[in-house]
Amino acid sequence: MTRVAAVPVTPELERYLESLLPDRDPVLRRLEEEIETTSVPGVGPAVGQLLYLLARTAGCGDAIELGCAVGYSAIWLARGCTGDLTTTELDPDRAAQARRNLSDAGLGQRVRVLEEDGVDYLERETRQVDCVFNDLLNSFRDEATVERCFAASLARLRPGGLLLADNALRRGEVLRPHTTGARNVARYNALVAAEPRLESLVVPLRDGVSIARLRP
Repeated sequence: MTRVAAVPVTPELERYLESLLPDRDPVLRRLEEEIETTSVPGVGPAVGQLLYLLARTAGCGDAIELGCAVGYSAIWLARGCTGDLTTTELDPDRAAQARRNLSDAGLGQRVRVLEEDGVDYLERETRQVDCVFNDLLNSFRDEATVERCFAASLARLRPGGLLLADNALRRGEVLRPHTTGARNVARYNALVAAEPRLESLVVPLRDGVSIARLRP
């Protein structure tokens, strides 16, 4: 079998991939412009479309998102799910922005924005959902918090549910994780890969998306 060399995803190639995406509505377009020109984090339209397709294909009902910022990824994920989405955001100003943006997107009745720590919420919650999307990998304090979050995420998933995470490649730093942030991401990836109840892979889209399914 001939091995084909991987093509690096350059900014030019990323723009090409985004040019192939379906047109976004005015709310998503506005948020993309705001994210591009400010320090607000966002997954980008390609990852957003991936979240939507994964949730839609898996037939996800209810979902939990950890870290919504201004609600960009929450819009994509909620539109892919048929049930309700609960998302967490510690910053009260961003949480307020997220609520407004979700309302503008017609999702105000299906998405609940909680102003609290995402890991604390997961550990307190008792219900199970079809999808947990972790957008906090870049903000964990230490590996112990990563392990708490991973364990709580698994506990919240129904059999067949999706465990998703953004920033799984940490700008390539996972290859030589010399910083706390890089070590936290590498630890999360290792936990996912070693868990026998999960089927998983990391897709090198933007900063890397970890995709895992809890075996039925």
